Amino acid sequence: MILVIGGRSKIGSVLIDDLLARGEQVRALTRLGEAGRFPDGVEPVAGDLADICSLAAAMSGADKVFLLCGPVENEYELNRNAIDVAQGADVRLLVRSSILGADPEAQATFARDHGACDEYLRDSELDFTIVRPNLFLQNVPETTIPAIDTDGRFYVNAGDARISMVDTRDVAAVAAVALTEPGHESQEYEVTGPEPLSYADVAAELSEVQGRTITYVDVDDDATRKVLLGYGGGEWLAGALVDLYQDYRRSGRDGYACEVSDTVDRLTGRPARSLRALLLEQLAVPS
Repeated sequence: MILVIGGRSKIGSVLIDDLLARGEQVRALTRLGEAGRFPDGVEPVAGDLADICSLAAAMSGADKVFLLCGPVENEYELNRNAIDVAQGADVRLLVRSSILGADPEAQATFARDHGACDEYLRDSELDFTIVRPNLFLQNVPETTIPAIDTDGRFYVNAGDARISMVDTRDVAAVAAVALTEPGHESQEYEVTGPEPLSYADVAAELSEVQGRTITYVDVDDDATRKVLLGYGGGEWLAGALVDLYQDYRRSGRDGYACEVSDTVDRLTGRPARSLRALLLEQLAVPS
């Protein structure tokens, strides 16, 4: 039995499908009253990362756990709860979704929090695998495209940083391999797309696919923060997103964020999906 924590996330939802296709028994943690249903064949179990007792019940009988916690201020505490409970259960392997560049000493909030979580997992008695994806390609169709104004411009505080953005389906595929095939214990996988892209490159791809001129406009952090606060995400999340892109700018055109790994190809046997492929796929789907 594999317990998936974070089964409604972009990665987790695809992972569940992948695990079912592999014939695995899947249980998914879900909050009480959470809308929607998991696919047929999934055993939903009510619980919360903040509730130790519910985690213990969810892990009872599960021999493997996939752990993905959303971006929240107490992320370290929530991950620690899951790791501690897994140590007390008969969990044979815990696969944790982290972030590229994770480091307890990192300047960016997400990277620092994930680095602390990774370190806590390494220091535990669990067999583990850590999966570290870069920025998601899905952000382009889901966030960037809707933000394009009537003049064909979109605004990001990324400077000229290049980022090896990755398709979440590829991250899920790597996690599925780690959970179902032998030999991935104590491994830490960086998961990236096939190429580093600046947001100017993203604009060029969008222009080509949409048949109109799309322009990337670099903006400052204060303007970005105001926009994010306007979406209602709160001060902490807005700050964490701003300093993530500050980190990308520090990485620049040849730093950590643009590194391309062979993880997807090596573990799944097929190349990582590109932005162009995703955009063409989205264009082919009837609206």
